[in-house]
Amino acid sequence: MANQTTIVVATNNLGKLKEFALLLPNFKMVSQSSLGITPEEELGKTFIENSLQKARVANKVSGMASLGDDSGLIVPALNNLPGLRSARYAHASATDEENRQHLKKELEKLELNQTKAYFVCVLALVQVAEDPFPLIATGLLEGSVTTTMQGTNGFGYDPMFYPKDSNLSLGEMDEDDKALMSHRGKAIQILKRKIENFVAE
Repeated sequence: MANQTTIVVATNNLGKLKEFALLLPNFKMVSQSSLGITPEEELGKTFIENSLQKARVANKVSGMASLGDDSGLIVPALNNLPGLRSARYAHASATDEENRQHLKKELEKLELNQTKAYFVCVLALVQVAEDPFPLIATGLLEGSVTTTMQGTNGFGYDPMFYPKDSNLSLGEMDEDDKALMSHRGKAIQILKRKIENFVAE
């Protein structure tokens, strides 16, 4: 990694790309879509499996170090859904708004206005597609989801999610503040330390 300045991020989500660029300033972050890389169908049953798959697909096409990110919202009251289906909770090609409305509807079925939830993010960085030692980092953000939506910042379920001990939803937070304390931000900080240790060795 010492001479690697570019990392292909296996995402088409510009919000995620912005967070990676903010928290990994020593690397040039490029999206897979900018290189014409088409993601494969996610077949894994865990966030780790999907994250690795994304990284390997991006690396195989680009030949560059690639970062896979699989993340989602877990609501225990809904049998841990949306989970792996967070980006397509309402249907296969759902928009963020459609997913939020679907989550709201599912909570209302249980007569819940607010309930415990957490965001999870798993990152996998590979240097070659068959890298036997991918760098894995996991981040977790505890909080709750509500049926009322506040704020227009962020993306996904951010307007519905309140971090533990916060009076602001992720959708109301400043982007820089959110990036540092979010599940993805925590995972990126761990990954950053692992990269530094790997290079040092």
